Amino acid sequence: MKKTKKILLYTALVLLLLIGWGYFNIWRSPNFYMEQNNCKAFEEILSMKDYGNLSDFHERPYIYKTDKVLVFGSEHTKDPSHPQLQTMEEAYDEFQPTVIMVEGRLGFLIPYAMDPVKQFGEMGKAAALAKSDGIQLYSWDPPKSDLLDGLKQTFSPEQIAIKEILTPYFGNLRFGKPDSPEAFIEAYMSRAQWLGVQDMINSVEDIDQIWKRDFPSEKDWRDISDQWGLPGYLGQIADQSNYLRNQHLVCAIQKLKEQGERVFVVCGSSHAVCIENALSGL
Repeated sequence: MKKTKKILLYTALVLLLLIGWGYFNIWRSPNFYMEQNNCKAFEEILSMKDYGNLSDFHERPYIYKTDKVLVFGSEHTKDPSHPQLQTMEEAYDEFQPTVIMVEGRLGFLIPYAMDPVKQFGEMGKAAALAKSDGIQLYSWDPPKSDLLDGLKQTFSPEQIAIKEILTPYFGNLRFGKPDSPEAFIEAYMSRAQWLGVQDMINSVEDIDQIWKRDFPSEKDWRDISDQWGLPGYLGQIADQSNYLRNQHLVCAIQKLKEQGERVFVVCGSSHAVCIENALSGL
């Protein structure tokens, strides 16, 4: 009986230690930065259409500094040996930020067991730098509900739902086609609920039917990457979404700068180019 109690006690102690370690070490999604009082809409932000005239001519990564702000416009990668990651670390060490902002939400990661770059790309590298020095980490994206509200001013719920469901697939295709594209998007079908169209879009077959109806002259969605743009209203939604996101990013940078922070921003190179003129006026 005593031996059983000891085993139970040791087991409970180990579990408590593991829970404690996990609480302080396991990565969770960074918070959104929402303090943007009195922020104006910056006309200097480029649209993606305007950016298209520049995309072939700027360096990658695209890096620049303003007063108390460094923007690292990255090339998206999940390769831990990519040379831009060393460049990012060198820029970080030289700039010595007090806040890091990354694109997207990242998510759950167990240190030492999972590689942050393989899991979250270059944003994982930026998050690892923040965590190594105990620096405040934010996602510079707006909450999804705010972004969807902005998009619904122009596009139908069905159109936005198709874009939201297929976006992870379009973004991931540049890293290789999954064995089952259908299984890949099944994980995102619940996003139709965000727009209240789950009765119209609840299976891959529904996606296929809408695709054939709306994009009869395009390649199948299984063969489309967002690296070179998306067809029809999907491209228009992506452009409008990026513009709204860039507005949110500039406003967040403005507020953090007003608070005296040194802000290290990691974003795709297109975002860096689009906001550069707006930041120069801050």
